[in-house]
Amino acid sequence: MKKMFLFFILFSLFVNAQIVNLIIIDVSNSLPIDDSDVYFKKSTKNFVSGKEGKAIVDLSNVDVTDELIISKKDYQDLIIKVSTIKSDLNVRLRKIPKIELEETVVSNLKPVDVLKKVIENYEKNFNVDKYYFLVDLTQKYKIDTVYESFINLDLQFKFDKGKVKVKSSGEVKNKYEKGSSTSDLTFETSDYFKHLYLYEGFKLMYKNLLKNEYINTKLVFTKYADKPMYEVYLDKSEDEKNYLLIDKESFSVVEYVLRLKNEIKTNNNYPLQRDGVMSFKYRPYLDSWVLKESEVKFTMNLVEENKEDIKIDFLYKIQTFNFDTKPFPKFMRSINLNRNIKNQF
Repeated sequence: MKKMFLFFILFSLFVNAQIVNLIIIDVSNSLPIDDSDVYFKKSTKNFVSGKEGKAIVDLSNVDVTDELIISKKDYQDLIIKVSTIKSDLNVRLRKIPKIELEETVVSNLKPVDVLKKVIENYEKNFNVDKYYFLVDLTQKYKIDTVYESFINLDLQFKFDKGKVKVKSSGEVKNKYEKGSSTSDLTFETSDYFKHLYLYEGFKLMYKNLLKNEYINTKLVFTKYADKPMYEVYLDKSEDEKNYLLIDKESFSVVEYVLRLKNEIKTNNNYPLQRDGVMSFKYRPYLDSWVLKESEVKFTMNLVEENKEDIKIDFLYKIQTFNFDTKPFPKFMRSINLNRNIKNQF
């Protein structure tokens, strides 16, 4: 009986050791660092730290010879051997000295030159078509104070340039609906997925640069994942601002953020004024970069005839937590992207 009791204790310790809590803080001020990338050198799993600097890392099925890498733009990478991780960790990141950033790159390149290189190397660098992605998807929208819709689930994505196939295991992690909608406005996500293939958008930016259509352009240098990076800022107006983080060596886009304030037409042809951000982020894997996450977050105002304006808060976010060259088991149910995903569960 004593041997059996000891066995269960050891088994429990082994299972618990598969999940490790990381707290990531700034060494200079001891403040937590959010949105840090936590990933492995060889394993395809990846994680992101939250507002309190916490990242929950799953070590199951990770080779003990692998390395855990913690990265944040403008900070030095921290690398930890998996074999040395025995329990929860508090880790400290140190900012890269400004003089080191300034000396990282000496170049006469301009934003138009860098963007041209991005386009020339895009097909080689953009690996979204190569993998099946397991993503955590969150969709939430709120209409005034009278209606709220939310769904959170895991999905499998397979991209083919401007096309995407999505499959589900049929399981939903969380879903709710509160109140009743005052509008029959629907949100289609098919166009959003097309934008995950950013090639055409970058070509348009390049043409706009050649036509001098940006009121402000800037190129600066930084580091991410211990690699020199270009930061490109392109402001077309006060209501349209583009930011790109670009790997200096491969000219691969590591991050793209569009801040946008404009007006579009709804499915009922009513004006929809929107103000928010679209972002796309990638993580290093071996000698390339792969999709890490994307988010659309808008505050909107719907103007309908003979009605009071309707305020809408919209969030759509996908975050990759694993990827592979082969499809994942259990994800067999096809999802129709021309219909609201929430209505299919």
